[in-house]
Amino acid sequence: MASSERCESLLERHRYINVEHNDWYQSVYESFKEDMREVGIDVRRMYFSGVWSQGDGACFKGRFDNLKTYLDHHHKDQYPMIRKLLEHGGYVHIDCTQSGNYYHEQSTHFSVEHDTFYRLVECPTEFHEKIVDAWDKQLEDEVEAFENDVTEQWRTYMQDLYSKLEDAHDYLVSDEAVWEAIEANELDYEMEDA
Repeated sequence: MASSERCESLLERHRYINVEHNDWYQSVYESFKEDMREVGIDVRRMYFSGVWSQGDGACFKGRFDNLKTYLDHHHKDQYPMIRKLLEHGGYVHIDCTQSGNYYHEQSTHFSVEHDTFYRLVECPTEFHEKIVDAWDKQLEDEVEAFENDVTEQWRTYMQDLYSKLEDAHDYLVSDEAVWEAIEANELDYEMEDA
């Protein structure tokens, strides 16, 4: 058998050496979690399936780590009532969960919960009550739009996560990476035995 044929045979025999263990994707996960933390998202758990067939994908469970950071990063000049609510000590929580047997961005569900100005702002007169009621109505509209924006943005992040996993997998099964693993594990002696 020619030397190049032996090399090819050895590469194919050990093609998945770098992805046979279940933690090949850990560095991608850790990097992704850190990136999300920097934009105000706390990723609790990540899921993905395959890197080779239709229906595969990635998703995560998460919530806001820092809503102000998220707003400043994604919506610099938007959502004034949500910002006002935060200034008054209120909250807006959005939780993202995964459901079903598939792991892609469409297998996630988003739920929102938020405070009200009525609970946070004193209303000593009827005039104050009218103002606070108007704020709460505006807040409801903003929160609904915000939930839609968050859903779209987070699902884009999930698609990005899957792309990063695909790229990592593609590299780990490339000739270059496989050959490095063969040499590191001293498996190149097999060429002599072929």
